[in-house]
Amino acid sequence: MTMHPETNWKSVPINVMDFEGNRGAGVVEFGVATVLDGEIVEARSEYCRPKGRIPRREQELHGITNEDVADAAPLEEHWSYFAELRENGPLGAHHASVEEGLLKQQWSHPRWAPDFLNSGQTVAEWGPWVDTKELYSVLFPSLPSFSLGKLIDTFDLLEEVEVLGEKFCPPERRQFHAALYDAIASAVLLRHLESYPEIAPRMSLGWLLVQSLSGAAKKQAVQQEELF
Repeated sequence: MTMHPETNWKSVPINVMDFEGNRGAGVVEFGVATVLDGEIVEARSEYCRPKGRIPRREQELHGITNEDVADAAPLEEHWSYFAELRENGPLGAHHASVEEGLLKQQWSHPRWAPDFLNSGQTVAEWGPWVDTKELYSVLFPSLPSFSLGKLIDTFDLLEEVEVLGEKFCPPERRQFHAALYDAIASAVLLRHLESYPEIAPRMSLGWLLVQSLSGAAKKQAVQQEELF
């Protein structure tokens, strides 16, 4: 897929994901909400067998017990799925460094995939990501918190998340700290940005990706854009 960075963000699938788990036990659940044309067009949620026992503190956070995931396939068996997601469009998340870290812990890099910041080029990298936490911290810097739940509450988006949760999430996983529910919440934050007349015209795919970068990387990317 060849995609120019100035392409409107709605024209390419953005695969917004979330993982439950940590580097010790590994991923115990993943959720992916694919956004295209500003809508969630596909969603998937799976439990994953961890590398070891899930600590009690983690169980209390995400509500997944060792018994829940005892017979699940480990994350490593989903290699083709995640590689294809990256080939089809950029990945997204809320605080994407967490998801990228867990992906890299399992697979250091994907297959060759489009570099959505440089038209016609390919990279063997999971990023660059569309990161809703970074986007909101750039666009609304005076907010007291950029946590997923706080942002959903601040912008009065909970009802929208709940409706989509009922449509896509398993009945027992329709709350925050459930992977697909959190991925849906991040997707809702992404499309909410288009409701602002001063933001919507700027929302090319490349702009979203650059604004999602960390400070130093973002500065370098902007400087490269200015050179051309």
